[in-house]
Amino acid sequence: MPALHPDVLDVFEGSDSHLQFDDGTSRSARELADDGRRLAAWLSKQGLEPGNRIPIRLPNGIEYLQLLLACAAGGFIAVSVNTRYSNDEAADLVERSGARTVDVAASLDGAPPEWATATPMERVHRREDGFVVFTTSGTTSRPKMVLQQQCSIADHAVDAATRFGYRPNDTVMAVMPLCGTFGLGSLMAAVVAGCRIVVNNFALALTAALIESERVTCLNGSDDMFHRLLEHGTDVSMVRLGGYARFNTSLDGVVERAAAAGATLTGLYGMSEVQALFTLRDPSGDAADRTRAGGTLSSLHAAYRVVDGELQLRGPSLFAGYLAEGGEHIDAELTAQHHDDGWFRTGDLAAADGDRTFEYIARMGDVLRLGGFLVSPAEIEAVLMDDDAVDAAQVVAIDLPNGARPVGFVVGAGEGFVESTAIDRCRDRLGRYKVPVRVLVIDEFPTTPGPNGTKIQKSELRKIAARLLGVSGG
Repeated sequence: MPALHPDVLDVFEGSDSHLQFDDGTSRSARELADDGRRLAAWLSKQGLEPGNRIPIRLPNGIEYLQLLLACAAGGFIAVSVNTRYSNDEAADLVERSGARTVDVAASLDGAPPEWATATPMERVHRREDGFVVFTTSGTTSRPKMVLQQQCSIADHAVDAATRFGYRPNDTVMAVMPLCGTFGLGSLMAAVVAGCRIVVNNFALALTAALIESERVTCLNGSDDMFHRLLEHGTDVSMVRLGGYARFNTSLDGVVERAAAAGATLTGLYGMSEVQALFTLRDPSGDAADRTRAGGTLSSLHAAYRVVDGELQLRGPSLFAGYLAEGGEHIDAELTAQHHDDGWFRTGDLAAADGDRTFEYIARMGDVLRLGGFLVSPAEIEAVLMDDDAVDAAQVVAIDLPNGARPVGFVVGAGEGFVESTAIDRCRDRLGRYKVPVRVLVIDEFPTTPGPNGTKIQKSELRKIAARLLGVSGG
């Protein structure tokens, strides 16, 4: 592993990792670092200066990493643009971040590219410099711009590699989009550990084939990704550790099904502000425990607390702040709104499991406040899902004259689905205040794209429920 407290370039220059890409090319981590230093020199000749922001809207591949490492070498700030964004959304982010669009596409093509003959740039950056901007996955407003530093990315990679137990003889698949903290954090941890890395853009048949042919031992992904791989019949028996992000509460039994196929999936927790691999559940625990989100803190220097149900965090992976419009500085007011005496307020509902372990329950905005109690929608959704006619369920709360009440939504409801029966089943199994006033059938849930997959828009479901029930709000 690299020396303690490295910067991002140190991580690659001190690594024995080799990376394989979908296009058949491969590079060692050290070669990628050299590419980055040469590309940084070329970018400097185009007029870029340390602190300038560069948008990167590329799929997982060698070009993404070359440009990212050029930012690391030249002291530029990479603005990660979600490849799922529309052109309008991407343009809005570039404008708000103050990024300078540089036409490097031509320099990244050809043999050799123009920048490849440049003299590698000497380091001009510091550990504390801003390095990469991630966007949050909010669905009710424009995403916030989260600035992470060289030190927070590099130090977190060292902590995550240790907590996840990555070893030099592991083959790690980096399949989540590198434009998000989940994808980049997973790759960085593997580079720290000197693993062999298969960089892939998820495509079911190709990803499944690579897992089998490359004998992948570790990969991190969403519940939907693992569900699809298992449904496909992928041989996952070599996967000794899969970090499992539970984004879709309607998908049950994924961890158990993976265990039956010989793979160990285990829950984790993270977000752009603290990075994705902030915790990991004990891989030796039973399937029920490993299904839960949250886990034990990856860093010995991190800490958590739960205040009035809200999870609050601190540690070396914490972001520098939210970038202001125009990108010239940190938005101090917005950043302060999310902090309390040095603790980052996540907006997540959580419960303590121990001094260094917690369970993530739900976003505070998604939690139902019913009958004076905080209720996780997953509790009600599980009862609605206990019906062969239902493929998936979501529950939101609507303010009615007699107080907030839950409303259920189900998709895939076949001919056997009867709303009154579903409500009666909830009445039999749940407290009265948790029983939905309606269970509505819709064709599909409204979603918004994110770097880790699509997320269900609870706000849109609340609007639909309010409209159908003839009340205001949503």
